[in-house]
Order: sequence, then C-alpha cells, then structure tokens
Amino acid sequence: MPDKNTQSPSFGIKPNFFIIGAPKGGTTAIAHYLSEHPNVFMCAPKEPFFWGTDQGKVREVHALHSVEDYLRLFESADLRKHKAIGEGSTTYLQSKEAIQNIVNFQSEAKFIVMLRNPVEVAHGMHGELRRHFAEDEPDFEKAWHLQEDRKIGRNIPRNDKFSFQLQYREVATFAPQLQRLFALVPESHRHIIIFDDFVRKTQDCYCETLRFLGLPDDRRTEFPKVNQAGKYRMPIIGRLYQAPPSWLQGPIKIFRRWYQKQNGPLRRVVFGLVQKKAPRESLSRDFEEHLKGVFRADIVATSALLGRDLSKWTQES
Repeated sequence: MPDKNTQSPSFGIKPNFFIIGAPKGGTTAIAHYLSEHPNVFMCAPKEPFFWGTDQGKVREVHALHSVEDYLRLFESADLRKHKAIGEGSTTYLQSKEAIQNIVNFQSEAKFIVMLRNPVEVAHGMHGELRRHFAEDEPDFEKAWHLQEDRKIGRNIPRNDKFSFQLQYREVATFAPQLQRLFALVPESHRHIIIFDDFVRKTQDCYCETLRFLGLPDDRRTEFPKVNQAGKYRMPIIGRLYQAPPSWLQGPIKIFRRWYQKQNGPLRRVVFGLVQKKAPRESLSRDFEEHLKGVFRADIVATSALLGRDLSKWTQES
C-alpha cells in the first residue's frame, strides 16, 4: 500500500509516462532522446525514485517528501506543447509497490521497459553502484557472493540508500517484475524494448516508442551514445558528491539540484571535468557461465511472457 504521502492532490501537472527499468538497459539513452522531442517533457532529475515506497532510503536521494514535492518536478511542463510528460526511475520495475502506486496516482500512465541480458545488467549494476559509492566491494564476483549476508543487513556500505540493489540477482530477474506489471497495466499501456534491438536498430526503436506515446515522428536520425561506463577522475570528488558527510549534505543537495537541471554544453563540461570513460573489467569465463546458469530459468520464463526467444542470452561464449 502507498504511504500517506503518495496520495494524489487535486493540483499540479502529472506525468503520463514512466520509464521504469531495467537498470543499465538503455533507459538513460531513450530518456535523453525523448527529452529532445518538442512534444516531450522529462523531469530533472531523470530518476526521482519517488514511487518505490518499499525501497528503503532511496526516496531520500532527492528529498521528495510529498506528492507536492514530486509534482514540482513537472511544473515547467507546457500542456499546450508537451503531450508526453515523463520520468525515468529504473528502480520502479524491481519495486513491489511502485507500479501500483503509480497506477493509483495516474490511472492512464504508460510504462516503458527496457530489458537486457541479465548477466550484463547485474555486472553493470555493480559498476553503477561503485560509481555512486554505494558498493564498497570492487570485485563483482566477491560482491555477488555477499548477497546472502547483505540480505540480513551485514556488509552494507555506509552509503546505504541503494542497498536493495546490492541484491544483484533480484535486480536482474525479470519474469516476476514483468508479471507484476502485466497484472496491473493493460498491454496498450506498456512498451517493452530489448536492448539488443535498441543497439542494432536505434532509430526504429525510437520511432516505435514515439508511436506508443502518441507522438509525431520528429525525423531524428542521430543517436549519440549516452551514459557509457565511467568513473570519477578524483575519487574524493565523487565520494563528496555521492555520499557527503553530514556537515556537507546541505550544500551538496543544492549543487545536485542545480546540476541535474542543466541540459546541454554546461552539463557536458562539468561532467567531463569530473568523470572519464572507464570500461568495466571483464568477467572470468567460469563466473560468466555460472551467472548464465543462475539466470537461465528466468530467461525462459521471460521469453514466454514476451513471446520472444531470448535464449541467446544463455549461450556459451
């Protein structure tokens, strides 16, 4: 059940579409491309994390304590031109409460889901949590074997706002997540994109998404890479931004709000000054094959739900 602060007030512009996951599946890229369409408004920050009321402290990230706070993210939308108003919190697909909360809030909501090989999602999630200083075990294989301990509260990093995502297997197990979505949302209001298709046929996937949202084709042909793996040039800067000490949290929140509202050259300059591209370390062959075995049954179940053969995700390298 949603908490008392997720009940819808009678004012404010509501979002009408949600990019809900999976993490590391191309959601940042599709959100970026959509944000540049003249009839789309995407809030800043892209991921408010507001509706995941079962996901611990994650809602504290942007200090959104009420629906009124949340709706302020959309107050700059212009209903005369913005036909699609959205956000993109990838934690919602994993949440057991978020989709129900959203449907209660916005009964006509449309949902976009992007799915990727779960081995790559789990590995990518580890890298993302490392970048946010929310994972203190640098070796993914060791972090994978900490899941049972962490489920009972042991070996949790100091920055624990994303501790539920340390359950890498749960993050990348898609069938139960899709079943929750399908049970609550009619087929006409959900759109599934497979990451492999998105990489090979980006323009086609983009145009299909526009049609799903009821938007005209803006004739976009350029799709630059977005949100590539990276790390902070100076770890101390990253730690201060992502997990500041208590005495610095106020100023960092102010800077974070300013930075997240930037969209263009200034944001790219700031990003380039503090971060750099850094490809993830490869998995050992044995561990990769182990993970394929772990996810094999779920891939079969996901294939059945989607009516599409995804068995290539489990094929040996």
